[in-house]
Amino acid sequence: MNGLDGYGEVFLNEVILSVIKEDSTEDNLSTEDFLSEQPLSREEKIYYERCKGFYRLTQQPLISVGDEIYNNSTELTSLLLVIGIDEDHHVLDLQDFLTNFFSKIGILITDTKVQQIQIGSCIAITEIFRKFISSDKILRVKMICKSLTQKLLEELAQMKIFFMFMGTIESLKQQQARAEIRLNPQHNRIYGPDHNYWKGTLCDGKDRGNQPYYCPVGWKRSSLYVSGNFYRKFKGWCICYHGTRFVHGLSILLSGLMAAKDQAHGPGIYTSPSIIYASHPRYAEIKLVESSVENDFFEKGQYIQFVLECRVHPNNIKKIGCETLRVRNRAIIDANISNDSIEWLIDTHGKDLMDFNDPNSVIVCTGIMIRVTDNHPGLLPVSEWWYTDGTLDYLKSTPLGIPYEDLIKKRKNKEKCNIIFK
Repeated sequence: MNGLDGYGEVFLNEVILSVIKEDSTEDNLSTEDFLSEQPLSREEKIYYERCKGFYRLTQQPLISVGDEIYNNSTELTSLLLVIGIDEDHHVLDLQDFLTNFFSKIGILITDTKVQQIQIGSCIAITEIFRKFISSDKILRVKMICKSLTQKLLEELAQMKIFFMFMGTIESLKQQQARAEIRLNPQHNRIYGPDHNYWKGTLCDGKDRGNQPYYCPVGWKRSSLYVSGNFYRKFKGWCICYHGTRFVHGLSILLSGLMAAKDQAHGPGIYTSPSIIYASHPRYAEIKLVESSVENDFFEKGQYIQFVLECRVHPNNIKKIGCETLRVRNRAIIDANISNDSIEWLIDTHGKDLMDFNDPNSVIVCTGIMIRVTDNHPGLLPVSEWWYTDGTLDYLKSTPLGIPYEDLIKKRKNKEKCNIIFK
C-alpha cells in the first residue's frame, strides 16, 4: 500500500497507525485524533520535496487545482483540500491552525471534515464543501483561486504552508505521478552557437504549421510531457511563446505543475512567434535570485526569466498583428519577424478560462524556456529595443528585478551581460 489510499490519505512515515475520528466537530479538533503513519511512495516524496523547494525559493506556497475544476462537464461528489505544512505534528495546534487558515481563504470550518494528518512535516487532508452541489463546489474553488493575492500568499507562507491542492483524490494521484513524467528531459535543448543552433527558418521535415520556427538563441528549453503520440496529435500546430511570471515557471520546473492562477483570462490569449518579443519584462518577469536555496537551475545572484513555449493550430490564430509596446518603426525587435506581425491573438472559442496544462486546449504548453544571465538581461544586445521612445515607459512601470534607475545606470556604464548555459 503506497502513501495514498482510498480515503485520500497521505503519509510520510514507516508504521501504519490510522485513526479517523468520525464525531469530530469544528470546535473539537485535536492533531492527535487524526495522526496516521505510512511510508510515502518514491513519487510522492519527490513531489512534496519539490513543492517545498518552490516554497523556500519563492517564500510562498505552491497552489494547484485538479483538472476537473476547469471542466464544466465534471460531476464532483467529493472535493479535497490538501495542505502541506512545513512543521512537525508535535507543535501543530490543529484547531487554531485550521480556524486561522479557513478564515483567510473564506471557508466555513463547518463546511469541512478533516480526514487525516501526516506525522512529521504535516500533510492535512480535508474534505470541503461536503453539502454543496457539484457546480457550487467548482465555483467556490474558482473563487478561492481568484482571491489568492500576493499578500494572502505571503500570509499563508508565514503559516508555513508550502503546498495547497483543491480537487479530487484521483486528480491528486495524477498530479503526483505527473510530477515524475511531466518533464520530458530527452527533448530538453540549449539554443545557441556550439549547442542547438540554426539560421533562418528551421527545415527539418516536421510539420509545424504555416508559420516559420526560428532558433530561440540564448534560451534553454525544459520539455514537458504532453502526449504519447505528440507529433501525430500536434502535426501542423505552430510554435509560439507566452511570457510568464517567475513563480509560474518555477512551479513547472520543480513540480511539473503550473500554479493555479497561471491561466489566461478573457476572449483571447496573446502570444508571439518571437521569443525576443515575448521576453520583454512586461510579459516575462525578470527575477534576481536572492535566495541561496539549492536547486538544479540557477544560483544566487543570477537573473532568471521564464517564457512558455506553446503549440497552437493555425485555425485558432484569430489575428496576426503588430507589436503593442509602442516601438513602431524606431527599432527592429526581431530580425526574423516584422514588427507588424509579431503578435498573435489566439481564439479561445468563448472560454473564460484557458488552462495551459490541458492537452485538449486550443493552445498547449509544450516546454518552459529559461534564460539565465549573470547580469540584468536588459543589458543584452537583443534587448536594445526596450529603450526606444514610448517603449521605455513600460520599463518604468514593470517589475525589473532591480530598480529602474539601477538598470539605467548599468546601461550608462556599459556593463556587460552574459548568458549562462548550465
